[in-house]
Amino acid sequence: MRSVRAIPATAALVAALIPLTACDPAADTSADGGKPSSASPGAAAEDGKDRKDGKGDSCPAPAPGHKVIWVHHVEGAMNTVVAKEAKAECRAGSQEGASYHPVGEFGNYRPASGDIRITVISKKESKQKKLTARDGGIAHVKTCADPDGKQFDGGQRKADTSDCWGLNFYDVKIDSADRITSMTEVYSS
Repeated sequence: MRSVRAIPATAALVAALIPLTACDPAADTSADGGKPSSASPGAAAEDGKDRKDGKGDSCPAPAPGHKVIWVHHVEGAMNTVVAKEAKAECRAGSQEGASYHPVGEFGNYRPASGDIRITVISKKESKQKKLTARDGGIAHVKTCADPDGKQFDGGQRKADTSDCWGLNFYDVKIDSADRITSMTEVYSS
């Protein structure tokens, strides 16, 4: 009877890991000047439809109520994320996935509460870590967006960025007041 119970548990584990297989941290090409790319955890599945230009649509679309942002810095009492929206670009047949770049004007986003979940990528541990805004999440975002500790915090020593993975792209869910209700760092290179 034990093996019958293991089947649903194994299926659930495999289903949870499948989205991460396309986001292999080992595929980081930042050292060779590669473009930022990622697969967004909140992204909807590819629809497979062709774009107007005839090229296949290989870009993941954020899930309803989500968007991808590029964090420039965090200011105030470590609670205002200053960011631009990110636009995805995909090349048909490319194995890199979506390439994001910041567009438009800077916007200010605040966590809806200190308890919101912020999932970051730990370079040291090569895995995602689930934090809250209050317990290390916003601090990680700030450190990785401002590695020299120079923006709005003059006089600080250089931050320890050895746990920072990517280029500060995050899949965020935003409420009607532009407050962040969830935030997930996306693998990028």
